[in-house]
Amino acid sequence: MALKEEYQPRTKQIFHHLPTVSEMPHREPLLHISPTVDNNIIGVGQDGLVSIWTRNLKLKKSRLILDENKVLNRKLKWISDSTLMPQYNKLIIGTCDREIRLYELSNFEPYCQIIGLETMPLHLDYSVREEDECIILYGDEQGCVNIILISSVGETLRNWTKCPAVEEIPSVSMENINDSRNITFIRWKVHNDWVTKIKYIHSIESIISSSNDDYTALVIGCVNETKDVQHRLRILMDSSSIPTKCCLPGGASPPRRFNCDESQFKVHRGVKAFDFCKESNILVTGGLDRNIRLWNPYVPGWAIGLLRGHTSPIGFLCIADGNTKLFSVSMDSTVMVWDIEDQSCLLTVIPKASQIRGEMAVCYFSNELRALYLAADCLVLLHFQRKEDRLSNSCVSHNEPILCCQYNKPFQQVVSCSEGSAIKVWDLQNGQLVTEVYEAHGDAAVTCMALDTSGKRLITGGRDGSLKKWDCSTIRYIHTLKQAGTSSDEVTACTYADIYSNRYIISVGWDRKINIFPDLHSEASEGPCPQVDWIDSVENGHKDDVLCVSFCPPNLVASSSYDGEILIWNLISGHVCSRLSAVSRAVMEDGTEDLIINKVTFLQSRSERKTTAASLVSSGPRGYITFWNIFGGGKLFAYFIGSKDRSIISDMAVSDDDCLLCAADHIGYIYIWNITKYALQGPEEEPPALLLSWRAHSCSVTSVAWVSEHQLLLTSSVDCTVKLWSLEGEYIGTFGQKDLWNIKDKMSWQRGPNPDSHTTPAASARQVSAIKPSCATGREDEANSAEPESQVASPLSLIKDDEIAEELKQRQKAKSEHRLCNGDLSYLQTDMVLHGTAVVCYRTLTFPTVNVRVRFPSRISNQDILISTIHF
Repeated sequence: MALKEEYQPRTKQIFHHLPTVSEMPHREPLLHISPTVDNNIIGVGQDGLVSIWTRNLKLKKSRLILDENKVLNRKLKWISDSTLMPQYNKLIIGTCDREIRLYELSNFEPYCQIIGLETMPLHLDYSVREEDECIILYGDEQGCVNIILISSVGETLRNWTKCPAVEEIPSVSMENINDSRNITFIRWKVHNDWVTKIKYIHSIESIISSSNDDYTALVIGCVNETKDVQHRLRILMDSSSIPTKCCLPGGASPPRRFNCDESQFKVHRGVKAFDFCKESNILVTGGLDRNIRLWNPYVPGWAIGLLRGHTSPIGFLCIADGNTKLFSVSMDSTVMVWDIEDQSCLLTVIPKASQIRGEMAVCYFSNELRALYLAADCLVLLHFQRKEDRLSNSCVSHNEPILCCQYNKPFQQVVSCSEGSAIKVWDLQNGQLVTEVYEAHGDAAVTCMALDTSGKRLITGGRDGSLKKWDCSTIRYIHTLKQAGTSSDEVTACTYADIYSNRYIISVGWDRKINIFPDLHSEASEGPCPQVDWIDSVENGHKDDVLCVSFCPPNLVASSSYDGEILIWNLISGHVCSRLSAVSRAVMEDGTEDLIINKVTFLQSRSERKTTAASLVSSGPRGYITFWNIFGGGKLFAYFIGSKDRSIISDMAVSDDDCLLCAADHIGYIYIWNITKYALQGPEEEPPALLLSWRAHSCSVTSVAWVSEHQLLLTSSVDCTVKLWSLEGEYIGTFGQKDLWNIKDKMSWQRGPNPDSHTTPAASARQVSAIKPSCATGREDEANSAEPESQVASPLSLIKDDEIAEELKQRQKAKSEHRLCNGDLSYLQTDMVLHGTAVVCYRTLTFPTVNVRVRFPSRISNQDILISTIHF
């Protein structure tokens, strides 16, 4: 055993944390688990009960979406499968009555349905194909693959809602679908038994489906018929081999694909689960014979690997962890983790030891959390971690996902709060932990926080529906503030408001109200309920969950909700000044109906420009950022796409002088724009200048905050880290790391590369932020606008070719000697910046040489010049 442990590489070792087990409201088995656009987990039961959970398995709400099942003495309707349509915020379900229904994810109300299917949709899948084109596909009990191709998706969905209603749901029949110019229906006979799983793979533009039949266990096939010209000519010469038309009349026999259009994999007793990875070019299958097979997808004749270990049929497979690990779950709820390269088992999770009860119904693996959600008789969350990650946990700021962080300017400290109800205070100067408090809100997560202007008082909001006040210097608990109404309504945002000589605390949340608390100095154990008669939020307020609140002196408050509505309130009179709707041109052009507004913030320096300037910025819908003029009823001044791949903007922050806008998204990217004069004189058609963007975290960013006096940026994420950055995107460090830093000494900063970062040549974020705040009020200053360009261009004019070559040689020699001393012979690719010139270096395993490719400024050449190989 000792030899085995010594031989086992450290990078191969893996373990899991204690499982999180939650009881479910479902009486019938779950059919589907997946993440939603608002960072929650959705579960769909066979009887139509839908539940929404937080990522750590706290039940938020549940609802029965099948109205037929609410009526007594009526035949029950059953769901066969479901999937999400995230771009349009829809839930798709297939029923045993041969229907496909679409529901709004925001309120679970029926949107429309497709009726009159020839067969039952046993398994569903959805994917985006091209721009404004999607595919809905399902497998049935006849072994057929059914494909619905939809173009002009937004327009098509809206047209479906105008169709005649059946049981009060707008319904479109299959006959109408076949006649529609935006819809193509294709049906292929693929398997000799019913379909057990189906999935569209966008990277290869093919459909993978499986069944329990030995000879058609798994099939990879095209969507449309063959595009091979020579094969088509042969078909035309032999008319008897022409398949029947894909759009079939009722009762017609569905065609089979041509042999050149599909690959068949034969597996004993068929396939129940599979996964595919294009990057590693590997296909994995599992089924009733309890064995996992690894395949080259282009060689269907035989498997390249066989993994044995499960004692019951395999129901779930997922390739993860950089395509190096395989997670498998059998029907007895046994979880196994495999190393794909070595084809060896790294970990086995025994159900009884992990409190997993019953047979596995459905699973979902989260790559960003490295966590497995498993539904059996209960819902279980298993977090996995590599051994080296555990040993280096100094790079983690919290043990749980971080939901918010802020900078306390008077104390030069950073405050962060986590899903595990922990509050930590960090020293900005060196990243050291100052103090921490656990169970700040009991077992409930700390969802939001606010600091007063003095920095001495901290307000935190929790998932338990309460607000708590703390002494910021010691994180000493002072007292609790309770929302009016149901105390369990989650607090989603809070802020301070100074009105003349009085201070107030404003909170919003799931109760859909604006709650106001006087900031009393008494330290009573329980604070008073808010005076709700100040604001008529019950009658004229939000109709859905409120997600954000922002205050603008002297008396304006902005709040945003899940349904895309932004309300501007007069805090003194309690009336709504403006009602802004996200249903704008941005939404209509994109076709999305995901209207979530996660963040609103005021541009306070523009408050005096009531008619000409946009003074409010909001994030959403989806990846859009919108600028609003809030006076005169409100008007949309500008909108632009603010995220890579149009991911959801999770947080925003504006610099103190309103010159820079920073946004963060759900895939970990940070963006900084120059908004000095953007939408200052009226509406804008073009987006503002993007100064910088880089990937700061591996998953969703939860907070961004400016550290203006030091020209730094603070970010937090669900990856459990709080990080500090310069305004050039330079990584300073992670709060909680072993090696402390000095923000004034760049040599103490972390030197990790940021390959995703890029800057515009006009000006850096630091230079724009250094401009006087008066520029935000609309005053023209040509000297200042021209100065940053000269500052960036001037150093390049002094560079000489021999200096570049010599400095490259010295830097690479020093780095190479250091790595060789440490025994590091791995392939390396790094990005460096040398006097503003990008340099990419490559080193191979075989020879200790460096090939350097330099892109010189335009004054030298626009082509790449290859410097001769440098030998150390």
